[in-house]
Amino acid sequence: MPPSPHMSQRTVPMKDNSEHRVNQLKGEDLQCKCCCDLSLEETMARASGERAPAFSTEELEKLVDGVLPQYTLLYGPPDKQVSAHQKKDIWRAIAKDVRTLEVYHRRSTHCRKRWENIRRWSKKTAEAQLGMASQRGRGARHTMTPLMFRILAVAYPELDGR
Repeated sequence: MPPSPHMSQRTVPMKDNSEHRVNQLKGEDLQCKCCCDLSLEETMARASGERAPAFSTEELEKLVDGVLPQYTLLYGPPDKQVSAHQKKDIWRAIAKDVRTLEVYHRRSTHCRKRWENIRRWSKKTAEAQLGMASQRGRGARHTMTPLMFRILAVAYPELDGR
């Protein structure tokens, strides 16, 4: 399909020697349209080999605020969980909410991975503080934060030792 007069196209080289075709509608952000849904900022960062910036405190709070009410649908017992497609829609909505802070264009996969990491770190820290860490591990070196307590209260109520 030929591009409309309101759209411009160009190719952006990537670090792995591949190329991404990007389209831009007037008044919108440049988007990668060949294999993913990257913003121009993210496409260019990948092209130069840069990493995305770490999640800010505000982004983490927005992420946790988005996940906790949906926790049962995403991670609950099988009879309470929703389909994989519905889970993707939930993660897209959470990412859209995180993007309202305009720190960085976070995709749903970034948000899901960051959630998994902070959920795992919260559990590991709580176990270490409660003396339940394995003998092989080094244990947690950080103290529990209020955000971690919120995560534990929903994800691991048995570890929520306030």
